[in-house]
Amino acid sequence: MDLFLYICLVIVSFCVQAKGERKPPRIGIVGAGIGGASAGYFLSRQIPGADITVFEMGDVGGRLATEEVDGRKYESGGAIIHVANKYMVEYLELCGLKKKETPADETFTLFKDGEVVFQEWGYSLLDKARMAWKFGLRQLLKLENFYTNVLANFVTIYDKLENGVGFSSVEELLGGMDPVSGTGEMMDLTRISLKDKLASLDLDSLLVDGLVSVATKFNYGQMPGEVHAFVGAVGLIGFDKQLWAVEGGNFRVAQCAMDMSQAKVVKGEVREVVPSDGSFQVKYTSHGSDSSLVTDQFDLVVIASPLTSDKSNLTVLPSSQVFPGSYYTTMATIVKGELIPQGIGYQDNSFSTPNNFYLSSTSPMWSVEKLTPVDYNPITDNNLPPVYKLFSNRPLTSTELSTMFSSVHSVMATSWLAYPSYSTMDDFSSFQLSPGLYYTSRVEWAASAMEMSVIAARNVANLAAKYWGEELESEQKKEMEEEELRIEL
Repeated sequence: MDLFLYICLVIVSFCVQAKGERKPPRIGIVGAGIGGASAGYFLSRQIPGADITVFEMGDVGGRLATEEVDGRKYESGGAIIHVANKYMVEYLELCGLKKKETPADETFTLFKDGEVVFQEWGYSLLDKARMAWKFGLRQLLKLENFYTNVLANFVTIYDKLENGVGFSSVEELLGGMDPVSGTGEMMDLTRISLKDKLASLDLDSLLVDGLVSVATKFNYGQMPGEVHAFVGAVGLIGFDKQLWAVEGGNFRVAQCAMDMSQAKVVKGEVREVVPSDGSFQVKYTSHGSDSSLVTDQFDLVVIASPLTSDKSNLTVLPSSQVFPGSYYTTMATIVKGELIPQGIGYQDNSFSTPNNFYLSSTSPMWSVEKLTPVDYNPITDNNLPPVYKLFSNRPLTSTELSTMFSSVHSVMATSWLAYPSYSTMDDFSSFQLSPGLYYTSRVEWAASAMEMSVIAARNVANLAAKYWGEELESEQKKEMEEEELRIEL
């Protein structure tokens, strides 16, 4: 090759590279919950210049939602975050947000079949001693050892994701948390119920049917014999009470992530995602327009909304895609009214704790908790109105509510398909539905939590950035080869 030809090829190489860099991808994201908003944020950082559009039918935040009572907002959706949730903690600093103040009294009472099983008195050391006496110190230590080991393994995933690793499936992601690579320890937890796993660790039924059931019922509406051990461990981690929420509402994290991504938000429902000559057609109904479908074209698409038949009208072509399972219905009822302690299980009306949990198989309700507003200030809010949130598996009737509350001022009920109906045969398959098309919500079958959604978003951003880089490199190589051929001719 002579010098002239070499110089021409060098010039062509620079031109092609510049051409590739001038063509950032168009990215479509379906869903503006914490997963979709985080996907937009991470993609905007990993693929600079990406043109991002987010489609959302409702409000930014999705299942992170609030209800307004007399001018103050209260959490009605995802309410608690653990201190070990690295990405949610980092969002606080990135967004200039603060942790919400917590009330001094966070005691609880556990009821089963109309009887008080255990009640905290509000003295930390004394309550721990009483709990050890009730359930057994060795039993409690075994339980703590189980979920703290899972947490220690869980947090190892962050370094891998920060180093750009992209896991192709939920199974691989869980494998990335294994203390020893390739052992499948975390996946093994998904193949056994929490009840059976704890039985194998010699935990007795008193503890499992009591405190453990509170954790799984409150967090996922299901009992230890129904959920797999991994999601059960995630629910149990909150026992250390190192929990927090965002001042002003947890939805503010999703709003901030969306703002940082500089994404365009389109109000509408996506109905179809169709592969089209190396890219994707997204067909949606625009908010406020007629029912006709609007079509837009994207290089990459991220679906950050569950695709099970009970949660979605979205068709992903080819139609051979399978999204098994269903979501568990949870009713969140927020009541402003005076609590009648006897109406929720107490023997008299003289005393009640702010948090109350129920394990009766015949009761539709599994918790009654006193709420503080999302902007709670312990100095100025010393005379708050009585506002409570009740979780149940069906709508509570006015007759039922009248036995629990007097002087009812308002009742707001929200039906959530909040989290999967778990089993030991759940779907841990691919995050990638086809090259360039990704699905973050698959991670919810491992565990449905804010941090899990953000982890899935970061993982998909890693996968998409790698794919786009390879596509760009392939395109540049092809153009260089074609230009070299033209020069030689």
